[in-house]
Amino acid sequence: MLFVSFEAAWAVYTAARPFLPPFPAPPAASQRVSGLAEVLDQGDVDLVVLDAYGVLHEGNGAFPWALDAVADLRARGLPFCVVTNDVTHPPEDVAARLAALGFPVGAEAVVSGRSLLPAALPNAGQGFAVLGSHPDAVVARCPGSRPGTDAPADLDDAAGFVLVDTNDWEDDGPARRLAESLERRPRPLVVCNPDVTCPFRGRLSLEPGFFAFPLAARLPAGYVRFVGKPWPGVYGLVRQRFPAASPARILAVGDSPHTDVLGARSQGMRALLVGDGLLRGGDALERAIEVGLAPEYEAGRI
Repeated sequence: MLFVSFEAAWAVYTAARPFLPPFPAPPAASQRVSGLAEVLDQGDVDLVVLDAYGVLHEGNGAFPWALDAVADLRARGLPFCVVTNDVTHPPEDVAARLAALGFPVGAEAVVSGRSLLPAALPNAGQGFAVLGSHPDAVVARCPGSRPGTDAPADLDDAAGFVLVDTNDWEDDGPARRLAESLERRPRPLVVCNPDVTCPFRGRLSLEPGFFAFPLAARLPAGYVRFVGKPWPGVYGLVRQRFPAASPARILAVGDSPHTDVLGARSQGMRALLVGDGLLRGGDALERAIEVGLAPEYEAGRI
């Protein structure tokens, strides 16, 4: 696994705007609150959409305050779900890991870009190479695809690519070889995790978006495609699974302006940005306003 500095990750996010969904108009005002409970006390939320990394945990144990917040949700009888760009494992495995950390969530209430496969793939992924640390489950979901490697001949032979994660990258070799193959012969690259970085055990991990957004600027338009937050598909699944909740009464909680705030607000939902994740150590609201992605609410933690 590779790690990046906040400054490097933020620069990629800022430069990625041409490839992101359109930014919605900012809210009339952004309210600083003590946490999720203060928003819920207003009585106008019917569903809470939670991010995982940076909000509930960062890979090495649950945040105690997040356990309290989810317990409060359950005590209020408010439904909640988890929309995550953690696509290394299928939703049922993500749900099991969250439950082991103390967050009781069923597989049906976990949504990620993996949930959109194979429908999101051109030609259902026929001839595609699946790149990631655990490709077999994705291959099983996408008949006609195969596990891929970063060997140049293997890359050149693929009809396209599904980039699941970069967890097994130890240097820039895999990114460089994939980019070289695509520049020689452009083909679809479907990125299941658009995150540029992720809070992981006190550091910021390098995620597929760190490589994919700059590559999108070098390839002809349309070859690099993204699923997951902030694109609409995952939010459409939330609406399907919770049809009684109107978007205006759905609150999304996340730590990233470019994924959580942009994704939720572009679908008519409200957003609570927390500062104890990606934006730890700075003023989260100021950062969000700086890039044109102000949320309705901001709190230091959930």
